[in-house]
Amino acid sequence: MSAEQLSKLTLGETMVTTRAGAARAQRVLEQESAASQASQAPSPSSSSIIEASSGRKYDVSTFDERLRKRAAIGLKTDDNAIRIKYCKDLGGEPSRYMFYIYDDISISIGGENDAPQCSCGANADQKACKHIFWMLDRLAEATPTSIKTQNMLLAEDGSTVQEIGPEEIINNSGGLGQVANGLRCILQDSADLEVSEVETEVADMLSAFEPSGALPSELKEPGSPFLNETSLKYRAFKNLLTKYAIEDRGFLIELQHCINAPFQTQVFFQKINDRVTQAFQALDDYVSDGPSPSPTKKLDVANCATELQVLVHAVADYHNQQEDNDSDSAKIAVQAAAALVKILDGVIERDFDAYMNTTWGAIAPEDPSENNLFVCLIGSPPDDGRPFVLDALADLPHDEVLRNHWDALSIIRSRLEQKKTPPEYMAVFNSIVAESKKRAAPDNGGSSSKRPMQ
Repeated sequence: MSAEQLSKLTLGETMVTTRAGAARAQRVLEQESAASQASQAPSPSSSSIIEASSGRKYDVSTFDERLRKRAAIGLKTDDNAIRIKYCKDLGGEPSRYMFYIYDDISISIGGENDAPQCSCGANADQKACKHIFWMLDRLAEATPTSIKTQNMLLAEDGSTVQEIGPEEIINNSGGLGQVANGLRCILQDSADLEVSEVETEVADMLSAFEPSGALPSELKEPGSPFLNETSLKYRAFKNLLTKYAIEDRGFLIELQHCINAPFQTQVFFQKINDRVTQAFQALDDYVSDGPSPSPTKKLDVANCATELQVLVHAVADYHNQQEDNDSDSAKIAVQAAAALVKILDGVIERDFDAYMNTTWGAIAPEDPSENNLFVCLIGSPPDDGRPFVLDALADLPHDEVLRNHWDALSIIRSRLEQKKTPPEYMAVFNSIVAESKKRAAPDNGGSSSKRPMQ
């Protein structure tokens, strides 16, 4: 049985039915026995009251001696010895809450169970284990002051604290999210991912730190040209973290909080903009020096066009992917439009025979579609019928495109009108700008204009 399966055990499944479960339960009991022997036995007059590490006091007068010792171990254990990895609301009616603790232990609260259930196996006798007592003390922090300043009566099975059920404490505290904040633990608010989804998630997150500047999609390609020695070490590191994320979903959630979506988006578009600049520079270097060996990348017109098309598709795919993930699509659309406008502007600037004044001796191509970047990408009919950049630009929210890039688009339209731009391309461009202007008009009417009442 895997650690993850073990962490999801329900009441019936928490019974010790395997050698591993029995061994773990035995270890828990041995730890409790050793800890109780190491501590001084409480005096008869005070043994019915246990002061927890939090300072709260609990009435255990109904417990037998063995259960009192177990409760003392759990209540007096600090947060360094038992720690919560993350928690999750499993839903249902009544609600069921799961707390996942290090050492592959999980505590289930609520649902159809009358008392908390722990996967450690030591509470199989209908009496709470040390983990449940520890958890109850953490939840008791959310009870009213008038209650938690008393000697709070504990139920033997952990079903109540001062006659209040732990699930009731969670519900009365504003839900599991508020409790998680108070416990300073992570709340898993998304569905469990399949192994392949975890692999993709970790790969996308860690791509922000890939040393070669490769995009997430490029790192997933077998035989990627970006795998130099440093990238190979990076891939080994990524595989190691992926292994931990698959085995420990708490670790995955912490990664997601650390390398969050806004940060990933920021790095992605930094890479895109750097790659656009590098592509144009690589073309300029090729024109200046020819195809001679160089430590820097060089691209002729045809290969520069291919690189720019790859980047346009990467931007479009990223925007669509983030929309599917319910990310902040408006902000992503603004950055996507900025990258696409930068690419289009750079291509328009290169409407000339790139090889016209070369001195490095090679026979330059005479076909404008091979020596003129503008003609190659805009002036020639696209093979796939999708106008360069405009197809991706049209998929973005038009009002966001116009509101943030109107000046740049106006300049581009003026420059396109002065060139031998194919009428079909010009028509698509004008339709995008016209649609954007029409949709954004209600917000651009000036301070004195009023929108009609709805």
